[in-house]
Amino acid sequence: MLGDKLRAERERQNLTIKDIEKGTSIRALYIECIEKGEYGSLPGEVYTKGFIRNYAAFLKLDANAFVQEFNEEVHPEVLQQPEETATDAAEEKDDSIDMGSVKASFEDNAHRQNKILAAVICLLVLGGAYFLLATGDDGQVARAPQQVKQETAAVKEAPKAEESKAAAAPAKRDDVEVVAKFDDRCWTQVIADGKTLYEGTMEKGKTMSWKAKETVSITAGNAGAVALSVNGQDMGKVGETGQVVEKVFTPSGEKKEADKKTK
Repeated sequence: MLGDKLRAERERQNLTIKDIEKGTSIRALYIECIEKGEYGSLPGEVYTKGFIRNYAAFLKLDANAFVQEFNEEVHPEVLQQPEETATDAAEEKDDSIDMGSVKASFEDNAHRQNKILAAVICLLVLGGAYFLLATGDDGQVARAPQQVKQETAAVKEAPKAEESKAAAAPAKRDDVEVVAKFDDRCWTQVIADGKTLYEGTMEKGKTMSWKAKETVSITAGNAGAVALSVNGQDMGKVGETGQVVEKVFTPSGEKKEADKKTK
């Protein structure tokens, strides 16, 4: 009995049940049951096999052999078939498997060939339909859809150009506003709708603005020191440094003919 073998080997190695319990973490009660062959007192067959395997391995014995011996003790009714009978059954099983595999292989190949044939037929049908739809009466491929697409794109581009022009054009106003920025000292005179709003020397860093219904006239004694913005549009410097320049602005823009420049 395997329990006697385990106990004998344990005693030969001068080990106690407590030593086995400490080395394998198997409860001493279970170890005693294994050595006595009282398997019914153990938690179950699966746990018992694990205990036997660990016990034998701890004693450096063949754990698999002891598990096999346990199976033979617990299930003596399971007998090995005669060698010839087992061999014949295996051969018959192999033959049946081989025949089934061959049949399955033929069926799989036939199924695969049917799929390929169906795919080729579909491709041919689709290709013929595309050729008929894309070909005109004279046998040439029709290009009308592409021309329509190009014409549509051209039509779409036209509004964009008109929108760009509309965005570039300044909005119409019913008054005029002039903003002057001075980056140097400059004698300046400003007249709005015939009324003098300012006359004197502007200091460097000053920013002034004037509004009028009809006209704003600005005269700069040092034109290179003054940058103007009219109705939100940057006009740049009035002129060159040391140059005297008069500018007249209306809601519609600058009056070019009113400019007077002298050195």
